[in-house]
Amino acid sequence: MITWGVVLEHVIEAMVDAVVVVDAAGRITHANTSTAELSGFTRDELIGMAVGQLLVDDNSGLRTVVRQRIADGRVLRREESWLVARSEERIPVSVTGSPVHDAAGALVGIVLVARDVREMRALLAELREANARIEQKLDDTRSMLVHAERHATLGTLAGGIGHELRNIAQVQVAAVDELELALDAREEVTDLVRDLLPDLRRVAEHTTLHGQKLLQLSRPGPDRVEPLDLRDVVRDVREMLGLAGKLGRVEVVLELGERPLHVTVNRTRIEQILVNLVTNAVDAIGKNRGTVTIAVMPSRDGTRVACQVRDTGGGIPPEQVDRIFEPFFTTKGPERGTGLGLPVAREIVASYGGRLVVESVVGRGTTFAFDLPR
Repeated sequence: MITWGVVLEHVIEAMVDAVVVVDAAGRITHANTSTAELSGFTRDELIGMAVGQLLVDDNSGLRTVVRQRIADGRVLRREESWLVARSEERIPVSVTGSPVHDAAGALVGIVLVARDVREMRALLAELREANARIEQKLDDTRSMLVHAERHATLGTLAGGIGHELRNIAQVQVAAVDELELALDAREEVTDLVRDLLPDLRRVAEHTTLHGQKLLQLSRPGPDRVEPLDLRDVVRDVREMLGLAGKLGRVEVVLELGERPLHVTVNRTRIEQILVNLVTNAVDAIGKNRGTVTIAVMPSRDGTRVACQVRDTGGGIPPEQVDRIFEPFFTTKGPERGTGLGLPVAREIVASYGGRLVVESVVGRGTTFAFDLPR
């Protein structure tokens, strides 16, 4: 007849984890084959060895930790320790322990199970490296998306700037033609030059200003922030979109207040947000007449500046509201939208510690709102 003691001994022997039984004095009284294989000691060498020689803890010693836990009536679970092999190699192990009591309830020993966690640690290290690589790829992808959307914004604004530069150039051409005619007629041109100089100076200033705007927008360099009046940015964006023919029959109303509302941001990035929100609002209205309102105001606590872009379009269906910030989701055709504008805009706002949110009612219109640091 097989006794429970024999069964238990066979179970312990069959375990792949190292199992040792320690008496009340801290000496090993039993060790399975896995313990001998992991440690490099023979089973005979292990019997009588102090457990503190085999299993150590970086802090107070494993035996002390085990006895304290058991004295408190707790079972030791997954204590990170080291198994010191015959070669003096310190093998990381996870140790669990349970007390052994006699019939009178006195502690007569402790059963310790030590699991080799080298493979687990190696796997965790690989997972951490893989996670770091994924995070880096995500950062690279975000940068690429921001850059791609920036170029889309550049194309939109470049059309407006190009239109205005063409108009300005006509002023310059007319001035040159007038000077040539006067010179061909051998007329005194001093007074004429004085009259034309203000126009030519204005041409030069406008050309320089708009050239700088295009350069700022096209450079994917660092996010240089500076204090600027958000109202000025809103005015410039409306003007450029109008010149680019992006407003159609839509009236753009500005609610900017009388006092400056300074924010500390990168101008190009904020232009990118506004161009996206305003063009989306115009598209929502379509070929109908409608109104897009851009409102700028201090936040309720006064620490930030809030901006709203409201339209009188058809609104966004409820089932699409939660998806509009997903990358590549768009209700426009492939020739009109990439589905990157709103995700990139939200990312930019979030980088300044703010939120880009939307409220929409089908048949009544949509409002996008975001806030920026002062």
